[in-house]
Amino acid sequence: MSLNKQMIIFITAIVLILLLGTFAFNLHNTKNFLQEQLRSHAQDTATSLGLSLSTIPDPEDIASMETMINAVFDGGYYAHISLEDMDKKTIYHKQNAKSMEEVPFWFIKSIHLETPSANAMVQAGWIPIGILNVSSHAGFAYIQLWNTAKNLFVWFLFSAIIAILIAIYIIRIMLQPLRKMEQQADAIVKKEYLIQEALPSTLEFRQVVIAMNAMVQKLKDIFERDAKNAEKLQKLAYQDSVTGLSNRRHFEMIIDSLLDPQQDAPDGVICLLRVNELKEMNDQFGYLTGDEFIKSLSEKLITQIKQEDAIFARLNGTELVALLPRANANQLKEPTDNINNSMPELLKQLKAEETKTSISIAYTDYKPGEKRGALLAHLDFAIEQAELEGKNCSFYYNISKDQTKHDSWEKTLTKAIEEHRFVLFQQTAFSQDNTVHDQELFIRMQDNDGVIRSAGYFMPAVEQLNKTAALDEMVINMTLGYLRTHAETPVIAMNLSKAIIENNTLQNKLISDLSNYTNLTYRLAIELPERLILELKDQSWPFIQKLKGLGVNIGIDHFGASFGSMLYLQDLRPDYVKLDASFSKAIENDEQTRDYLSSLCELTGSLDIDVVAMAIETHEQASQMATLGVNFYQGYLYGAPSPLKDQD
Repeated sequence: MSLNKQMIIFITAIVLILLLGTFAFNLHNTKNFLQEQLRSHAQDTATSLGLSLSTIPDPEDIASMETMINAVFDGGYYAHISLEDMDKKTIYHKQNAKSMEEVPFWFIKSIHLETPSANAMVQAGWIPIGILNVSSHAGFAYIQLWNTAKNLFVWFLFSAIIAILIAIYIIRIMLQPLRKMEQQADAIVKKEYLIQEALPSTLEFRQVVIAMNAMVQKLKDIFERDAKNAEKLQKLAYQDSVTGLSNRRHFEMIIDSLLDPQQDAPDGVICLLRVNELKEMNDQFGYLTGDEFIKSLSEKLITQIKQEDAIFARLNGTELVALLPRANANQLKEPTDNINNSMPELLKQLKAEETKTSISIAYTDYKPGEKRGALLAHLDFAIEQAELEGKNCSFYYNISKDQTKHDSWEKTLTKAIEEHRFVLFQQTAFSQDNTVHDQELFIRMQDNDGVIRSAGYFMPAVEQLNKTAALDEMVINMTLGYLRTHAETPVIAMNLSKAIIENNTLQNKLISDLSNYTNLTYRLAIELPERLILELKDQSWPFIQKLKGLGVNIGIDHFGASFGSMLYLQDLRPDYVKLDASFSKAIENDEQTRDYLSSLCELTGSLDIDVVAMAIETHEQASQMATLGVNFYQGYLYGAPSPLKDQD
């Protein structure tokens, strides 16, 4: 029982005891008063009536005596009046037979009132002629006592209710700091940190609140320290200190993941920018100018190459690289020309126009299954060709000579959508004891020849043709349809792209559909890339909160690959995160990666967020992840993507 209820019950009991005691005391006093009134009334009547009867001239005039007795009897409330002669013989007797119908029987039985009698001598001169006996009737006293009891009860009941309500109100005010402390305790359990700004006036409560605030602040400081530590480890391990881009280690982790044919990654383009004769600039203008030049080039590279999934890195002192999944080489001609043409302006801003420093840009296609060494060799050849073209020139090394035609893909995709030739595959994430965490969905397309094609095959064309929103809508409809017909399925995890975040119509449709099937939402998970959550916070976070309000599980994909603070986890509170696949490639041999992942697991663990390791292919990778605190695992070690069962 709560302290609030205990105090209310205690105060109510005290109030009732006091009021009942006062009620009983007042009722007892009233009873004694009425009892005394009955005795006095009987005695006064006997005395006065006896004197009146003694004034009758003829002692034998019984009729006159009866008349006088009847007059007195009818004017008062008496049980009986009797007149006896000196030999105890009754001369006249008057009895009141009236019952007390106005007073409940139980009340009369509970409260005993005596009916006092009084005697008086009746004389004729000095000679006694009889004895007058007068007995009061208790009915009048009972009626008075009953009315008094009712009035007292109503008054005391009203007083008790008012007193109890006032006590409850005061207790609520007094215990308000306790309720806030309870909220603080609940928030701590949920890994939230609430501070009571207004301190209570009660000294004891004030001291407890101050102690609670100190504890909450300490926990908050610990969480922020862990978040900053994770950010620091990430920067040390993967970030170039001059440009803020990924370093070579991070680039190699990412490119290995993109080239892994088992990761369902799309084809793309890789672009290399090399600074020629940077040493001359450093010698002539100083290393600070050289660093500022490299930083300006990296910013120009990011500004010109505007792609959602683009990854930028600095390979060494003179080389910057951009990885562009799902990109087409034709998209890079204009951006690279713009970068080359901006060189005079960049040098002018640094007041280094006299330097011979120049840049060369090369780009080529890549696709999953290639070896990193071979790809970089192609890129080196391309950059040499760009240098032969002259200063500030670009070169595209077309290896495949097989460019996809825009019109052909338009027809292929439109027909595939119309003929419902898209199917859902799934890959399950397990815990160490084989508990299923979720089934992540992958979209596949059945080609005209019946071959099932992975997303890496058709997604570049989908994005170039601006059909991403249409594909997302189709996947949503297929997923919800599957959940409606498969009640016992584990959690289904569905990845959404940037298109749905920027498409309010599609968002509202999804929210509306989920609102009509709230019994399905606990078996649905929506995953969004971390970069999307951070870069489009104003658009993605309200959408996520709506989904969480409907009971949908929220996951963050490619977690840990984006540079920045992890403090956002405390506010967003996803149900789980999926580590970027690149970490699994490096965890076996890279101590800095292990340190970074350990800090991430410690941070997410403090918020009760599950961690799923992706692209697990060996038992050693799974063992290393488990040592760091990872909860669940997904990858070819546990099974390749397979068709979702019983699709319509």
